[in-house]
Amino acid sequence: MPRIWLLCCYACVLLLQSAPALELHATPVEKLQNVPGIVYDVAQDQQDFLWLAAEYDGLLRFDGTEYLRFSPANAGPPFSYSQVVNDSQNNLWVATWGHGLWQLDPQRRHWHQVSAPVPADARIQFMQHDKAQNLWIGTTTGLYLLRANATTAEIVQPLLGQRIWQLTEQSDGTLWVATSQGLYQFNPVSKASGSWLQIGDLAGTEIRAVTVHGDYLLIGRRAGIELLDLRDGVIRHRSDLGNTNVFMSESADQWLVGSIDGLYRQRLTPTGLESELLLPAVDARSLYRDRQNNIWLSTRYSGLMRVPEPPLKSRQPSVSAFISPTQKHRLGPHSVTTSARWQPLEKSLLQLKDGRWQELIFAPEYQVAYVRDVVEFAGQTLVGTDQGLYRYQPDSGLTPVHLQTNTPRLNIERMARAADGALWLGLWEHGVYRIAAPSDTAAALPPPVQLQTKLQAQEGVIDIQQDAQQQLWLLSRQGKLYQGLPTELKLRWQPPQDLATGYFNCLLAEADQFWLCTDRGLLRVSKDFSQVDMLSLAQGLPDIRVIGITRTEQFIWVLTRNGVMLMRPDGTDIRLLTPRQELNLAAAQLHGIVPLPSDQVQLATSDGLWQIAHTDLTPVPTNMQLHLTEFRLNQQLFSLNESNTVLQLPARVQELQLKFRLLSFQRHLQVNYFFRWNAQQHWTAFGPEAVLTLSQLAPGRHQLEVMAQAGGQFIHTHPLQLDVPVPWWQQPAGIGLLTLAGSLLLYLSYRYRVNRLQQRAEKLDALVAERTQALEAANQQLQHLSNTDSLTGLMNRRALQYAAGLLQAQRSRHAAPLTLALLDIDHFKQINDMHGHDAGDDVLRQVAAYLRQRLRSQDLLARWGGEEFLLLMPNTTLPQAQQLVDALRLGIRTLDTSPLDIALSATFGISPVETSALALEQAIKAADMALYQGKTQGRDQVVLAATAS
Repeated sequence: MPRIWLLCCYACVLLLQSAPALELHATPVEKLQNVPGIVYDVAQDQQDFLWLAAEYDGLLRFDGTEYLRFSPANAGPPFSYSQVVNDSQNNLWVATWGHGLWQLDPQRRHWHQVSAPVPADARIQFMQHDKAQNLWIGTTTGLYLLRANATTAEIVQPLLGQRIWQLTEQSDGTLWVATSQGLYQFNPVSKASGSWLQIGDLAGTEIRAVTVHGDYLLIGRRAGIELLDLRDGVIRHRSDLGNTNVFMSESADQWLVGSIDGLYRQRLTPTGLESELLLPAVDARSLYRDRQNNIWLSTRYSGLMRVPEPPLKSRQPSVSAFISPTQKHRLGPHSVTTSARWQPLEKSLLQLKDGRWQELIFAPEYQVAYVRDVVEFAGQTLVGTDQGLYRYQPDSGLTPVHLQTNTPRLNIERMARAADGALWLGLWEHGVYRIAAPSDTAAALPPPVQLQTKLQAQEGVIDIQQDAQQQLWLLSRQGKLYQGLPTELKLRWQPPQDLATGYFNCLLAEADQFWLCTDRGLLRVSKDFSQVDMLSLAQGLPDIRVIGITRTEQFIWVLTRNGVMLMRPDGTDIRLLTPRQELNLAAAQLHGIVPLPSDQVQLATSDGLWQIAHTDLTPVPTNMQLHLTEFRLNQQLFSLNESNTVLQLPARVQELQLKFRLLSFQRHLQVNYFFRWNAQQHWTAFGPEAVLTLSQLAPGRHQLEVMAQAGGQFIHTHPLQLDVPVPWWQQPAGIGLLTLAGSLLLYLSYRYRVNRLQQRAEKLDALVAERTQALEAANQQLQHLSNTDSLTGLMNRRALQYAAGLLQAQRSRHAAPLTLALLDIDHFKQINDMHGHDAGDDVLRQVAAYLRQRLRSQDLLARWGGEEFLLLMPNTTLPQAQQLVDALRLGIRTLDTSPLDIALSATFGISPVETSALALEQAIKAADMALYQGKTQGRDQVVLAATAS
């Protein structure tokens, strides 16, 4: 019997050893752990990957996030790479510093060193393809030419021994070569003999950079930049910007200049050359514009950098003088009347008059907290605020307008003039008022008429807009769309049930459609209300929470706190605002985007006002590619070329990890990935990262498809086939062997089972006891969860009431003092409104953690609801409790809320708890009344209940 068992085991080992090995054309690569520090050149291949020539890190492939290192096999010590270019066949030509010229094939597997006459130890300074796809190779000892489809290079004899810095080509084929001894000109097409440029001090001088710029030749050297007119050979302009390494044209009279001192923008003006420093203290080596129109800067010691976008213009005149750097303001949407331009500034109003801002202050007794709108009506300038309507007059300033209404306080959210001249007031939670246009501008304002019959109680209007047909439309916080008629509000549309949750923020009424801003995306509703579309991240929005929308001549602009997007009214030509250092969109204001002439907008943040043109936004690329950038097989990293669409996997695959990436090179572009397995009908979401880990794949062929959604586009990969070999136990020999081994195992199992039955019976009792104990522990855990507040980790109301009941029962037997405190975080609604509910949740957790840390072990603390907390202090007299609570109040004021920059405070109400059955409920009511008294007295204080004083 043992011999048969050993024979079965030996056969299994032989079958396992005969499993097929890995059969795929893939390249083992290494992931660079650090960002490369010295990059001399960059190129883009036909798959849109960027390739970097780095000094210490080698040849690197960059997908926008990660770097993979490619190296020739058995090439000795690591090379210092100096240049890289890609040709029309997708070959990479890689130049080194001291190891000659190499070619890497389109599959990125085979390296070939180019020799004869290029020395194997050549130090290559420069490489470039001309219009005929000939490759020019500039070294420290001469210039070489590798013609298209040729296998060997040829040397340019007149430049033998010269150090070649750069080369540029004119439209007629003439080449200008920058060398260590001057500028050399020749035409390889016409076979004309070359000549050295003999103009002024350029003769015999080292030229480091050269480029053709229209009818001009830009020449860079250590002493500065020369602008040579090719028509007459005269130097037209000079600049003292020296140490130049590279030029790149931006327009007919503007180009980028990279030098060892930084990156500059050079402009040709009627008075000469003007320089603007873009990036200081960087040693710029090359500039490259990729197919997505990004400009990359290769530098020494600063790695690969993206050339920054031009800075945004601050709206002039600036309002910065009126904004505190420590206590930010909430800027409202600006208003323009026939008399002035107006800018609400939270509790005050700015008026632009005679080219200067002046601040209009409300009298303190008016208690105005927010200014929301300015209109001219009935010959008067009216200002809408949270405290009602005010009139501005130059001689008397801001004075209230007393209107006879049924509403105790007119908290005005929006104002609008209708086509018939009437003024409409949209209120927060109190409906809409309409004031008819008076026949005489000198007369008093007619009494307002409330049009609230069609609005639900406390619904509130948050935006009023007039369309191209001069119809008035009103949007409520719940998303209901009303048409404003002279005598009523007519409900025309309300969101379906799946869209009714969440808040609506703003409205844009177009001639043929409505745009509704929500915190779940942007709704597009047809004018006849028959079609409703939701635009979200998949359609290009930078964030689903939309806080502003406006229309200029050609575009619709959408504002979120994660980016600004514009598009054509039909949803095409999407452009996004790239992140700018000077613009903090997290501080963007609700309704903070308004139109300006010439397809420009004004953007309001808590830092100031910005003027943005449509040219400041970057178009979403239309030719983006999605690739499998890498895969790991049993922890080994490989790079797979796009032509390989079949992966023949080995029999023993512990883990297969596939990573995909959309090559947009635009960090502000929101990308979501999806995959589909074996041609399933529905796609499964990856999220913002496309990493798929596979294990225990069934034998056979599997198909994987990956899709990316970005900027309103859907980009697909080629379907990838995964071949998993049939395991040995499903082959004929393996089936026979398993049958024999199975019979043997059945017999041995029968004998073994008899001996094990008694042992298992003994263990059964122990297992039952163990499971019972585990069940009790689980029940205790569930009980804990039911008594805990999920946000703060404190006791919830139910748990505290139970614990308080036990305390009261103990006090009925052993009387001891018990004091109760109720606290409420001040201005918590403003924190949610200004910074979002996520910030509010962080504040609640921070306050809860502080209270739990400072309280004694005997005290009980619970979240009572919203921003309220309840504290029970056993064996604590009222004076002791007052002293403890006041220390807590002072501690809350010192909590660090950065980066929100919020000054926290809390108000406390304290009451003793008697020993009667209803004492706890009475104490809570008394503490709540004391808390309310503290709120009305100014907040941030401790108030004793009336029964305790």
